Amino acid sequence: MHTSTRAPASPRCWPRRLGLLLAPLLLVGLAETAFRCGVWEPLAARDSHAGISVGVKRAARALPRIDLVTLGSSRPVYGIDHARLAEAAAAHGLVHANLSMPGSHWMTVGILGRWLARERPPLRGGVIALSVQDLAFAGNGSYELDIVRPFATLADTEWIAAHVPLRVDQVATYGTYSALFGWREDVRDWVRDPGGRRRAARDIPDDLLRRSPSAPENLCRYDLDLARACAAIAETSAADDELRRQCTFLTDTLAGYPDYAALAERTELPAFMALTRDLVRGQLRALDWARAPVVVLMPMPPMWRSQPSGRGLHQWARTVLAPLDAAGEIRLIDATAFFDDAERGGCGQFRDFYHQNDDGRRRLTDWLLPQIEAHLYAPLAPAHG
Repeated sequence: MHTSTRAPASPRCWPRRLGLLLAPLLLVGLAETAFRCGVWEPLAARDSHAGISVGVKRAARALPRIDLVTLGSSRPVYGIDHARLAEAAAAHGLVHANLSMPGSHWMTVGILGRWLARERPPLRGGVIALSVQDLAFAGNGSYELDIVRPFATLADTEWIAAHVPLRVDQVATYGTYSALFGWREDVRDWVRDPGGRRRAARDIPDDLLRRSPSAPENLCRYDLDLARACAAIAETSAADDELRRQCTFLTDTLAGYPDYAALAERTELPAFMALTRDLVRGQLRALDWARAPVVVLMPMPPMWRSQPSGRGLHQWARTVLAPLDAAGEIRLIDATAFFDDAERGGCGQFRDFYHQNDDGRRRLTDWLLPQIEAHLYAPLAPAHG
C-alpha cells in the first residue's frame, strides 16, 4: 500500500490561503459598499426607474430649501399641475417640490419620507397622491426597488423587505438586501453600449420638480365599456402600446382580485390586508411634518371601477384612511369619483385607463388647489403657551 510522504502545510502558508479565500469576499463587499454609496448613479440610464430617481434626487438637493413636497405615482405626475402648486406656495413664501415618480407605491413614500428627514429638514408638510388601487397590496412589485435605491440606506432594509420580501426563486428580489444585485441589469446594459450612456443628456432640467408632462389625447375614441374598449384597442394599429399593456393588466392580472369590501367585513382580516393597512397607517404616522399630510385619492375612470377587479377597493381604501382623517393625523381628499359626472363618464379627461390628460389635470387642480392651499400654505397657528 502506498503511503503518502507529503509533508503537512507549513503554518506560514495558512495566512496566504486565508487571504486567497477572503479576497473575493472583500472585493464583493467593497463593490456592494460602493454601489450602495451611489458610485453608479452618474451612469444610470436616464429613462429607467432608478435613473429618474437619480434626477429627482439631484434636483431636490440643488434647491436651497424645500418646505413642501408631493409624493406619489404617475397618477399625480400627469394628474396634478405641479407648476400651479409651486406658484401658489411661492405666493406664501414657500417652496413646493414635486417628487412623485412613475411606479411609486407606499414603499417609495416611506423611503422618500426618511430621505427628506435626513437631507431636507424641517419639512412643513406635503401631498401624498395615490389611488385606491395602491391599497390593494402592501407592495407594488420588485421593480419599485429601482425607484427607492438612490434614496435608501442600509437602515431602510427592514422597511423595504416588508414590501418586497426576498424570494430565492426571483433574482430581482435580491435587490431588497443588495445594491449590487439591484444595479446588475443597468450595469449589464451599460456594458453592451457604454457610448450610448455617455452621449445621453445628463443635465437636470431646472423645472424638473414643478412641471407636468403634456397629454392632450383622450379615451373618447374608444367605448366606455372596458371589454369593448380593449377589443377596439386590440384591433387598431394606431393604439398606444401603453393602452395595450393596460388592457392586458386590467383584463388578465386583475381578474384575480378579491372583493375587498366583503373581506373587510370578516371578523378577522386576511393577513395581506391587515399588513397593508398597518404599513400604510404606520408610514403616514411616521412622517415628521409640521402639518398633517394631505392624502389625495386620485381620480379613476368609472369603466375601471365598474369591473370585477375593482370590487370594494374604494370602500377598503376609505376603511384604511378615514380613521386617520377623523383623528386629524391626515387630511383625506377623496377624488376617486371626481369625473363620474362629466360628459360621457369623463372619457375626455383621461389619456388612458390610469392617467388624466391636460384637461383632466386642469379641472382637478382647479378643485384641489384651494384645499391644499388652506391646509398647507396658510400660516401655522401660533403655539399656545
